[in-house]
Amino acid sequence: MPNACGRSWLLIPKFGNQNQGYADRIGTLHYLRFVIFDNDTRLFFATTFDDDWDAYINDFATLIPDLIDIVFEEVEDYPGIKSPNIKDYIIKSPLTANIFLQCLPGASVRDIRKAMKVKSGLDVLLDAASS
Repeated sequence: MPNACGRSWLLIPKFGNQNQGYADRIGTLHYLRFVIFDNDTRLFFATTFDDDWDAYINDFATLIPDLIDIVFEEVEDYPGIKSPNIKDYIIKSPLTANIFLQCLPGASVRDIRKAMKVKSGLDVLLDAASS
């Protein structure tokens, strides 16, 4: 499927720094990674998330379905994120990491965001105290 990822390549940045809101809607997402390779004919999607896989896929289907469908619509046999067969489709082509290092074991996205707010508040207090 030559250049099948062409349009997706242009849309993928919407998940990144240009629009963090898409990732924030999921709420359990640590990161998403897209890699387009083999002359734009193959797409690799990797993600790390908190909690249950089924709930995570359901979040894609309910919280950002249009964006997911736009990014993956040109992938061979993609049934659509709202399809009752989407989970079977995803499961048929997983790649398992040989090694996975979790740098913050037990820390959920929610925990990390709370810690960042606490740090921000402490920074304000410490800056005020030192001036």
